[in-house]
Amino acid sequence: MFRIAVCEDDAAQQAYEETLLRRWAQENQYKVTVDVYASAEQFLFAAEDEPEYDLLILDIQMGGMNGMELAARIRDSGGDMAIIFLTGVPDYALEGYEVGAVRYLMKPLKEQNFYDLLNSLFAKKEQESGEYFLWEQGMNVCRIALHDIVYVEARGHYIYMNTLKGEWEWKASFSSLEEEFRSGTFCLLRRGLLVNLEHVEKIGRSECVLDSGETLPVARERYKELNKAFIAYYRERQD
Repeated sequence: MFRIAVCEDDAAQQAYEETLLRRWAQENQYKVTVDVYASAEQFLFAAEDEPEYDLLILDIQMGGMNGMELAARIRDSGGDMAIIFLTGVPDYALEGYEVGAVRYLMKPLKEQNFYDLLNSLFAKKEQESGEYFLWEQGMNVCRIALHDIVYVEARGHYIYMNTLKGEWEWKASFSSLEEEFRSGTFCLLRRGLLVNLEHVEKIGRSECVLDSGETLPVARERYKELNKAFIAYYRERQD
């Protein structure tokens, strides 16, 4: 569940932002809650005893306490929620970076820019939860469920990823990904080759057999540790 708050004192803009958020969630089949506040003071009062939001969409120019002051209060109290500032005046950038703003979006809000930013934030949130791998190439961001990944292999200067839903290849070093995957269900078969134990049917001294029937090579020095990890993984699942 992704918890989102909108803090905006203009009723029409407030309704528009909420509509965009709910449409984005429905189109992407994301489970979200959206709470709307008409002032910074109302937000502080209502959110005081609630779990922290994942994202705050915050108007800067509000009566009473403005959005920049509210963001500073949140950071001073230790809050680390993502914050998107909305403003009609592009003069707050430096102040925004000081309070850890994720991005500034100018009013009138452009739907596609808003959705692109939401997609990026949501994908990173899921990656941090340990359930997804975030694949980024230029402006493109794609989330890949870890349980869908079968194996990851270095091929020259490229990374090849075999998944249940397709194959991915991009230019990167294996070392840049190795630490991210060498935990949980992933285990090293040989240099430059990681397998997801969830998709391993059988372990041998020189190869492992996947549930698809495909075989992958196993380095001699890796067999003992791989076999131990394989047994531990399935014993844990049985428990």
